[in-house]
Order: sequence, then C-alpha cells, then structure tokens
Amino acid sequence: MARTRFESVSAYIASKPRDTRVALERVRRAIRKAVPAAEEGLSYQMPAYTLNGVPVLYFAGWKAHYSLYPASDALVAAFKRELAAYERSNGTIRMPLSEPVPVRLIERIARFRANQLMARDTRKGARTRGRDAQLERVRRCCATLPSVAEKLSHGTPTFFVEADKGVFAMFADNHHEDGHLALWVPVPEGLQPLLIEDAPSTYFKPPYVGSSGWVGIELDQIRDDALQIHLREAWRLVSGKRKKPRRSR
Repeated sequence: MARTRFESVSAYIASKPRDTRVALERVRRAIRKAVPAAEEGLSYQMPAYTLNGVPVLYFAGWKAHYSLYPASDALVAAFKRELAAYERSNGTIRMPLSEPVPVRLIERIARFRANQLMARDTRKGARTRGRDAQLERVRRCCATLPSVAEKLSHGTPTFFVEADKGVFAMFADNHHEDGHLALWVPVPEGLQPLLIEDAPSTYFKPPYVGSSGWVGIELDQIRDDALQIHLREAWRLVSGKRKKPRRSR
C-alpha cells in the first residue's frame, strides 16, 4: 500500500487519532510561539520549522509518543535536568502521549535551537562570508544554467535541472551538526576520491549521496570560477541522464 503524502502540516496532524492530534497541535503552537519567524512546512513528510532554509525543529506523532528532532549534544546538555524523564536516542526526544505536553519546555527548546543557528552566523571570528552570502553565491552560479529550479527539500535549499526533476546540487549548512557549510554535487565517475585526496580541506564525502559519487565542497575554500565549473558539470551530468534516449526493443 502506498504511503499517504501530506500537503501541509494541518493535513499531517489531521491524519492522526484524536488524542494525538490534540498533542501535536500543542507542540505546533509552542514552536510557532517561540520562533514566530520560522517557516512552517513538511520535510521527510514530517512537520518542519526552518529559519532561512535551515531546520530549527521537526516533530512527528506516533502510536504512543511524539518526537522532536534534532536533539544535538549541546541541546541535551543545556536541558539535561528537564529531559531526564524522556527517552532519547539518535538525536531524537520521545515524549509520551499519556502525559501532558510540556509546552514551556518545547518553547525553550525551540528558542534554544533558533539561537544556535543565529549565533553560528554572528559569532566573533565566524566566516566572513556566512550562510546567507554563500547561499546567494550558489544561487548566482545556478542562475547562469538553463531551466534551473530551486526548492526546499529535506529541509535544505536544493537545485533541480528543471522544476522538481533532477537534483544536481544541495546546499548543506551544518547538516546533522557536521560543521560543514557546503554544497553537495555529483562529479564524473572516479573523480570523487581523487578530489578528496588532492584537496581534503576543500572536498569531502557527504552522507547519503556520497556513495553515489557526489562530493561535498567547503564553500569558503573554493573560488567562484571553480564553483561555477563544478555546478555546470553537475548540471550536465544530471541533465544528460534525464535526456538519455531509450533503447528500442
């Protein structure tokens, strides 16, 4: 049976049993109150809240609990006493539906996450070209390519060779707290390990897509002309796969 695809957070919540709906609406209101500037949407088919395209919090409802993501080490340490009563694993906080929703705690967690993101771009000694400037830089390069479309996918700005078809670049800002302000792109077969070996301060193997030959590029370590070449080649690789003619039977 095909999984239901939701078009909005309201639709996601409406699909749950009544008691779960009540709890999730309280979670939703708590996050929106704490971070009113956050954009509400869906990512991985879960409610997600982002600031400038960067995930602040996700939540999801289950049979006996609801979950908050991501629970970084810094967040868990900051709320060590308050979170002691809840189950935690793999960056997830699980809160039982059988207990009252800890609205004020969720508000504080949401504000903490938002402050983490803002501090990263404003802290002393931060990269002179921060997240917003690097994203605009990538957008300028992509704007020189034919029919490119941008969309928030999996909580991050993603670039397609045409609307919703053929991902050729993903902007990754501290993905799962990995510390990288980077762009993920596909490269020609066999080139990934050579790039990483030759310039390990610039290139790395990203999660998920790295096994398919993509590379991560540290954006503060690459010049505009080299970045443009990578994006043009990534667009060509993905566009070429989409346009490859079918073999006649």
